[in-house]
Amino acid sequence: MSHYKDKRRFYCESNAGKSYVIIEQMRIASRQTVEPKTDYMTEQGEIVSRLDESHFLILLNNEVVTVQRGKRRQH
Repeated sequence: MSHYKDKRRFYCESNAGKSYVIIEQMRIASRQTVEPKTDYMTEQGEIVSRLDESHFLILLNNEVVTVQRGKRRQH
């Protein structure tokens, strides 16, 4: 079983103006897994893929969101 630790939160906005908070989580290695892995999800639990430094893709609705400058927060 994997355990997760929240690392950062990104405050993002879609082209339509909808706000999202993307959570960066570090998957803590279990006995079978040697390396930790980073995963992303919204506060609502939707799976997200990081496209680059400033953009994420919400997989369920295929929506690209942009990180709002100055609104990153360490967790």
